[in-house]
Amino acid sequence: MKNRDWKLILESYEAEMSKKLKSLPGHKETSDRLRSYRGIISHELPESTPVEIYKEMVGTLLKEEDIDIDLVRKEILEPQLKKEANLLEKNRLKFRKLQKEALIWIKENLPEEELQKLWKEHKTWLPRRYAIYKNPNTSFQKIAADTLARHFVLMNYSNHK
Repeated sequence: MKNRDWKLILESYEAEMSKKLKSLPGHKETSDRLRSYRGIISHELPESTPVEIYKEMVGTLLKEEDIDIDLVRKEILEPQLKKEANLLEKNRLKFRKLQKEALIWIKENLPEEELQKLWKEHKTWLPRRYAIYKNPNTSFQKIAADTLARHFVLMNYSNHK
């Protein structure tokens, strides 16, 4: 196992997501009719999605216009999820190895309770895509490790650089 600086990878991830989700209103500031659209931005859109798409979607949300959720899913979300799936499949063995490495680091440095507290206090984006897990009881540590592994793959094995 290589000695990767997972703290640095975490900082890179948080900085990127803060930039991408800048200006995203909170759940309570979003009208009921736009909550599912906000949910796509905040919990479903892959981290690998370009910043321009995030900015455009947040801008649309802030305009508070009616949004065709099915169309957004078909034209934006699904293609981005497919790109992510292709990237992870192309780098499947590296990704699996990185997941294991990241989980070891997470367990040593971010206990489950601390991750949950950071999430509730809006101080981390690590578990933002918890909705992609079939088991609603998936630990934040596992979600965080997967997130960091995806971010590492994105940073090092894609055209995203």
